[in-house]
Amino acid sequence: MAHGDAQYCARCGARLARDNTTSLCSPCGHTGESNEAPRLSADFWNSDQMRDALASQDMGVVVRVYRRHPAHGRKPLPQSDVARWLNITQGQLSRIESGRNRVRDLDKLIHYARRLHIPAEMLWFDVGGTGFEPPKPSDVLRLPGGPVVPAAATRTEPVLAESLLMTLQQYVTTDNLAGPHSLLPIATQQASFAEQLLTESHGHGHAPLLYVAARFAEFTGWLYQDAGDLHTAMQWSNTALDLSQEAGDAHLSSYIRMRKSNIASDARKPDLTIAFARAALQNPGALPPRLKAVALRQEAHGYALAGNYDTCARALDHAFQYASEAPNDDTDIARYCTPSYIEMEAAHCWVELGKPAKALTTLQQGLADWQSDFRRDLGLCLARLAVAHAGTGQPNEALTVAQHSLAIASETRSHRTKHQLHRASELLTTVGAHEHAHYLRHVLRNTLR
Repeated sequence: MAHGDAQYCARCGARLARDNTTSLCSPCGHTGESNEAPRLSADFWNSDQMRDALASQDMGVVVRVYRRHPAHGRKPLPQSDVARWLNITQGQLSRIESGRNRVRDLDKLIHYARRLHIPAEMLWFDVGGTGFEPPKPSDVLRLPGGPVVPAAATRTEPVLAESLLMTLQQYVTTDNLAGPHSLLPIATQQASFAEQLLTESHGHGHAPLLYVAARFAEFTGWLYQDAGDLHTAMQWSNTALDLSQEAGDAHLSSYIRMRKSNIASDARKPDLTIAFARAALQNPGALPPRLKAVALRQEAHGYALAGNYDTCARALDHAFQYASEAPNDDTDIARYCTPSYIEMEAAHCWVELGKPAKALTTLQQGLADWQSDFRRDLGLCLARLAVAHAGTGQPNEALTVAQHSLAIASETRSHRTKHQLHRASELLTTVGAHEHAHYLRHVLRNTLR
């Protein structure tokens, strides 16, 4: 480091040693974690990087550039340190920096600016400091000569959270009937709206909004998965997991890990499928039975992908046991995981393991008792039945069932159903039913473009 390029400690101002690649001198670097951001020099704030960041009028951009400024050394400041200085969680800071949570609330903008010691004259908002203190609002507003009414500042987060959950349930019903594509734009928008509400919430209203934001992120991930975009599905699921952990909801966190396992199994990654399923089953004694059942079902899928019949069968047996003993609880997020659901999922594993005959009876019985509300999944199960028929050398039955599945898939546009129908055509070729396979490929090309 040349003398003219000398740098100084961000905390005490002492000249840094030539071989020091951080923003702190050795004594300051060993004083332990500080809850206060260092006061940086005017040169730092007047650098081109910080001026451009402040000109963006986006606190997320400002904080990201602040952390990565070369004055701090070769490595950016850890998010955990800056989050501690701002009195927020690392997950919150990550969403702010990524632009998922745009900070618009003036009180929070002022708080972050003061915590980072940003010069007031460089900000795009007024940090106050005039000395004037307005009267504090009370819990009620007394109109002159009129009635007493609730104060305008009364928080509405709990009511809004409940309303959003009701909306989510309507989306789930629509998804079951019509598939993901009609819902993707509005679900993505609602998920972003829920996260934006988090940046403006405080007090007792923050917790229910965290739960709602996590649920919307998980559901949006599911929609992308069924639409065939597994990368985006995993991104939304990661966001959902961050939010659920921030909310301290162990059950929801377990469920989202199971969902990540489900995405991994669609990507045909057995090791990752099993790893996520096992992560979902951490502390199993604290989980409700159906949540354990649906996670074990995912573990079985991983073993089926790996070709491990015995371990897959044991996982399915445990899943069936937990699903059978579960109470009928409408608040259980995995309440759909009934014994008949596990049987249908087991049939999928048998087909994956090359034992389609073992799956035929289960699929046929399950379809006979199918509920009409789950039309999209009816198409998927019919496609799986077509695969089982094709695998057992029954081309006429396979083609008949596949055409019924295709009629539903043309409406729901489920990528998972489409994938199973292509598997059926491949198996028809394998068993020598070339005309059946050719016809099925033809109608797939013309129907599911």
